[in-house]
Amino acid sequence: LLFFFTFTYTLAQTEESFKFHLSYTDKERYENEERPDVQKQILVDIAKKLPVYTRTGSGAVRFCDQCHLIKPDRCHHCSVCAMCVLKMDHHCPWVNNCIGFSNYKFFLQFLGYSVLYCLYIATTVFSYFIKYWRGELPSVRSKFHVLFLLFVACMFFVSLVILFGYHCWLVSRNKTTLEAFCTPVFISGPKKNGFNLGFIKNIQQVFGDNKKFWLIPIGS
Repeated sequence: LLFFFTFTYTLAQTEESFKFHLSYTDKERYENEERPDVQKQILVDIAKKLPVYTRTGSGAVRFCDQCHLIKPDRCHHCSVCAMCVLKMDHHCPWVNNCIGFSNYKFFLQFLGYSVLYCLYIATTVFSYFIKYWRGELPSVRSKFHVLFLLFVACMFFVSLVILFGYHCWLVSRNKTTLEAFCTPVFISGPKKNGFNLGFIKNIQQVFGDNKKFWLIPIGS
């Protein structure tokens, strides 16, 4: 179920998101203008009407040439999905999709429950590993199965714990993977912890205000 939620993520084109797209007139004016400084000023004038507070490294308004929109804060264009993703964290090959605002909670649950599942497999097969060590297993094939299962479970457990721990740290700081490696730039300048609202509010931004839904794979 968690894999399904992370796999079926799409960026909904809501009425709210369309206001970030350039109108036909603004788009025509922008594309016909050959002077970069004038193009930059056109985007600045349009951005004044929008709740946009982040800028590029040079101080320009963040604009996506592929989607023809002024990027909302924390929005990035994914070249694999060929679309802009709100609060994009990364493109995940495990679920063949982008991890962002709409499915970050499900991705974290996917990692957390996978860690518990690997731990369950490793602990339940460990008794058979002891039997193998003592030479009590009946066949060579069963020995191979026990060793393989224990090795794979431990290998995935270690890698997933590291990945899950890293994303928990990101949530506690209200950061994405992209923002951790590239400091966001605001109108007033770069701010490493510009989106940090405090530990509890940072968690609520991902899991919602109602704590009883935090561990359940439903939209909250």
